[in-house]
Amino acid sequence: MHIDIRPCADRDELREYGQIVSYVFASEEGMEDELSATQPEWTVCAFVDGRMASTLGVWPFTVRLNGWPVPMGGVTAVGTLPNYRRRGLLRLTMQRALETMHERRQPLAILWASLAAIYQRFGYGLASTGVTYRFDPRLAALAVPPRDEGGQVDLLSPEDAYPVIKPVFITWATPRNLVIHRSAELWRVSTFRPPKKGLPVHIAVYRDAEGKPQGYAVYSAQGVEHRPDEGEQEVRVTELVALTPGAWAALWQFLRAHDLARRIEIRPVAPDDPAPELLLEPRVLNRQTQDAIWMRVVDAAAAFTARPYGTEGRLAIRIDADPECPWNEGTWLLESAEGRAEVRRFDGEPDIVVPPAVLASLLAGHRSATYHARAGRLESRDGRALRLADAMFRTDYEPFCPNGF
Repeated sequence: MHIDIRPCADRDELREYGQIVSYVFASEEGMEDELSATQPEWTVCAFVDGRMASTLGVWPFTVRLNGWPVPMGGVTAVGTLPNYRRRGLLRLTMQRALETMHERRQPLAILWASLAAIYQRFGYGLASTGVTYRFDPRLAALAVPPRDEGGQVDLLSPEDAYPVIKPVFITWATPRNLVIHRSAELWRVSTFRPPKKGLPVHIAVYRDAEGKPQGYAVYSAQGVEHRPDEGEQEVRVTELVALTPGAWAALWQFLRAHDLARRIEIRPVAPDDPAPELLLEPRVLNRQTQDAIWMRVVDAAAAFTARPYGTEGRLAIRIDADPECPWNEGTWLLESAEGRAEVRRFDGEPDIVVPPAVLASLLAGHRSATYHARAGRLESRDGRALRLADAMFRTDYEPFCPNGF
């Protein structure tokens, strides 16, 4: 058996790649759009005796990490045909992908996991959670009725809305954490992608009293089977962005005004979304939380200096064995001062000791060093080191990635 690990050579092989991904995930929904946005050189595939057997894609993203732009590899389309499984093909493709990201100076890799157990084997750590709301709009009243600020909500098509809401998104995303810089292709294949093929996508844009766009909601509505006492529609919101409290309240009230809907689903929602604090009865949201982005530290030295820190400090960090990225192993001295960070190899005793997965969580600002120490996944010299690590890795916003890929 001869195994060859390489990218797709051309568009013909990329179509074969798409066929395998569609088979593995039992869906062709959106595959044509995804393939049109994918370059052959962004793929890593395993060929067994000349036949494609395993797939993996790495999209070249720029992602905000505590407000700073950072190159990252967006790992996607990971799959192996069942007749080729249990042969180590995923490990070989993942290893090659990590090496390629290292060569391309992408210090971090991110992905959405179909099964978290698959990726934890390769050093990925949980970097964010995602929230879903499912509620009856009749019950989701605000505790304090919003003031009439003289603004209004307009309905636009995706084509007409794009130039209007893109600047709103950029303003919203710039200070945030784990939000991807959106190319026109990502807007098309992800943000404006309908939840079901053929379903219209609507954009509600809120403009303030001066006519300036301050927020928007991307959503679809569809008819559903119902009993006589139920509504006739379901509204699915895939993005709600607001630059001001007034914009958020106006868009919330607009969604609730769909009188024929008995269920609104909003997904994904940031973990620090304000709705639970603003509703008269927050439990009607039926708030559910699950794992979202998983992150892998590809180049620790570059990752340490890629983001700003919550406070000035000097912390010695040892990374335990990292067989997939051995260049990360050892002790690093991280120094943060005046908004910048420097890192270098260090021969002294470490303040904290972490495996790669925990380091990813710290860098993303998902969980604190103290949290991981209590879970038995981080060792520290003493309480002072833990408190310093907590303060340094703190982020202004909780990590949240609104785009699937």
